[in-house]
Formats: sequence, structure tokens, C-alpha cells
Amino acid sequence: MEKRRPTYDLEAIKLALGSVDRLAMTTSALRDATALGFDRGGIVETIIGIERRMFFKSMTTFADHVPARGLTLYVKFQADVITEFTVMSFKEK
Repeated sequence: MEKRRPTYDLEAIKLALGSVDRLAMTTSALRDATALGFDRGGIVETIIGIERRMFFKSMTTFADHVPARGLTLYVKFQADVITEFTVMSFKEK
């Protein structure tokens, strides 16, 4: 179901994923981010830079388009029992 507002609190996501040590993401999201030239530090920097106005939609997974390093990225987050939030997708839009 598509909604026009985020499912999760943006500040909670930034707190949960805001350091390389706490960054949780799927293997495919990490692979896509690496292919775009992002290391874990760059991914965290991008997440910290997300602003509320960047949200495009919220569905089963939290999705938004984020400008970073001259690219427009599609980043999806999902609540996770173990890590609080997981980056599910990190790819060029």
C-alpha cells in the first residue's frame, strides 16, 4: 500500500544507522552501493544527509530518492527486529 508520508521516524533511522559500526544492510544493497562507488562511510554519510522533503513515497518498505555525489539514489529501509532498521536497497534511481 502506497502512502504519502514515511512509515518510520527519520531521526530514528539516522540514529540506528548513523555509524559504520551500526550500519545494517542487505548483501545486494551493499553490492549496489559499492558498484556506485560508495563505501560504508559514504553510505552512512548519505543516510545522515536524508531530509524529510526527500521522501517520495512509503510502501511496505520505506523508500525515498536521495541526492548524493551527483546521483539520485533510491534508498529503502525496513524495520528489523535485530538491528532496528536495515538498508534494503541502495541504488541509482
